[in-house]
Amino acid sequence: MTHVPRPVPTTDELRTVAAGIRAFVLAANKHPGGSSSAVEAVTALYFSGATTLGPGSGEEGDRLVYSKGHAVAPWYAALWALGAVPGMSWQELAGFGQVGHRLGRMPRRGQLPGAHMSTGALGQGLSFGAGLALADRRGNLGRRTFVLLGDGECTEGQVWEAAMTAAALGLRNLVALVDANGSGSVIRLPADDWAARWSGFGWRTREVDGHDVAAVTEHLREAPADRPTALILHTVKGRGLAAEVEGGNTLGAEAAPRHLPDLDTGRLLDRALAVVDTYTAAAAARRAAPAPTAPAPTAPPPCRPAWADGPALLRRVAETPVGRAPVAKKTLGPELADALAGLPLLWMAPDAIRNSGLLPRMASTGSWSWHNRASDVLQCAIAEQDAASLAGGAAGAGLRPVLFSMEGFYWRMLDQIRESIVFPQLPVLLVGTSGGLGDPLGPMVQSDGCLAALGALPGLEMFEAADVNTAKYLAVQALADGRPAYLRLPHEAVPVRHTFAELGAAPLQDGVLTLRDHPSPDLVVLTAGAMREAAVRAADLLTEERHRAVRVVEVVSTTRFARLAAAGRERHLPRGTAAACVHNAPSTVLGRFLPPGGLALGADGYGAAGWPQEALYEAAGLTARAVADRIAKELL
Repeated sequence: MTHVPRPVPTTDELRTVAAGIRAFVLAANKHPGGSSSAVEAVTALYFSGATTLGPGSGEEGDRLVYSKGHAVAPWYAALWALGAVPGMSWQELAGFGQVGHRLGRMPRRGQLPGAHMSTGALGQGLSFGAGLALADRRGNLGRRTFVLLGDGECTEGQVWEAAMTAAALGLRNLVALVDANGSGSVIRLPADDWAARWSGFGWRTREVDGHDVAAVTEHLREAPADRPTALILHTVKGRGLAAEVEGGNTLGAEAAPRHLPDLDTGRLLDRALAVVDTYTAAAAARRAAPAPTAPAPTAPPPCRPAWADGPALLRRVAETPVGRAPVAKKTLGPELADALAGLPLLWMAPDAIRNSGLLPRMASTGSWSWHNRASDVLQCAIAEQDAASLAGGAAGAGLRPVLFSMEGFYWRMLDQIRESIVFPQLPVLLVGTSGGLGDPLGPMVQSDGCLAALGALPGLEMFEAADVNTAKYLAVQALADGRPAYLRLPHEAVPVRHTFAELGAAPLQDGVLTLRDHPSPDLVVLTAGAMREAAVRAADLLTEERHRAVRVVEVVSTTRFARLAAAGRERHLPRGTAAACVHNAPSTVLGRFLPPGGLALGADGYGAAGWPQEALYEAAGLTARAVADRIAKELL
């Protein structure tokens, strides 16, 4: 059967579409400088036939990550023309960003078909796009991922982390379009050295007049090379505005009315739609369809894996005998990876692959690359921000990343976790190793208040395991649940206290394990992680020396415990009972659960690190003896 190419618009017709989109951009007048400079790029991406981008960009189509989120107007106009925003006039569309509007001021994942990422937090889109491209390659899918960036955005360091990663992985299905309009907000940027920069990072680079829609289209049609491609689009900021501001460097969120051209926007859009409807048969019908009656969701639903069966997953994982004390951070990674082989998982570690224990597995499987797509282990460079957003992109394309990093390094990726993972509720399991006190490297790697900062991110499930059995059990629960989660592992070796059967019978849905119990306690001590051993010993001292009835409760999930109603929490922490908490994180992490008058003990200083570890705990007042004495003095 002879293949008949799909008819595509002529260059003049593409210019007609671009004229309509630019008229809309200037009428909307929201960041018109950077929006107008991107018009021809958007036109070529969606209407030239050089890509398979469409109104939905379904599972078989190419994808676009609109990283230049402030300049969203031309992208909204293109998707609207294709029928992705049914039942809305262009005048209504121009009001995007207002309270109650279906579309936000910046792109939001799930708010529109084809909106793969929430952007506007500049610098994260290329990493996310690399994750999409990696997952597509692992699935042997033939589509491409395009990422539209601004040159101002390219002053963000994460962009270059991602550029290095994508080149090292050989992601030939990834194309970056850099809108080089010479302006980063109000900072002038050089226009002539972008190509050299991208080439220096190992990308195939092409320079083109970004307002020549035919030239942009020609480069989009190029066959993939053996590496990612960067198109440097030389453009004019504010193209189409009055001459005195066009190309200027002072355009902000909107242009003054005197600088806006007097255009017949409706007529120009009608002409553009006539072209679109000629080549996209269903576009007119989709635009004319009634608007959805239900309001757009505030966030997309979580991506749940098809294998979301916790008991079945757990049966594949070997448990460690009670009493043994392996270092969890050196055991969890390889044991889980070996047990769950064959599932769509991606085990990641930015440099800390040694600290996850994944190094032997990577040696046997090889690290993931374009030519080794079957591997489920990805060794990342020392680029935590890139790794976090890349994990989000891979999750958005169907993989389930498990990212290991020392807890102290999570400080570097808090915004990437917030924007690329937690806000869109993508199922990434973040594992923090070396949680707590002590490291011979000193304050550089000390976690300090990192656990409290991560716990402040709404929508991130928080878990903490003292020993390896609890760590495996909680990791499997997080993977089966299919939501973003953080699992904190201790620095030190901690004895295993429970079998899987005992963990299954415990009230983990409440987020707690009871380590010492009494039906009518005089005192309840909350603890977590490696501090549980000191808490139990302190309870024994108080029982022996003060004859007190002490209950010790290990909090394995602060988010689950916080969600309990008052009556549920009082089952573990009875009203009117003296209470204390002991943690090697900031005292507020568990202290917020204490009643008035409770005693919160924790690591509240900055840079608490050193060796030997026992001496550090003694200096911090977190030994069993010190804890028992503080409780006796201040509560009993």
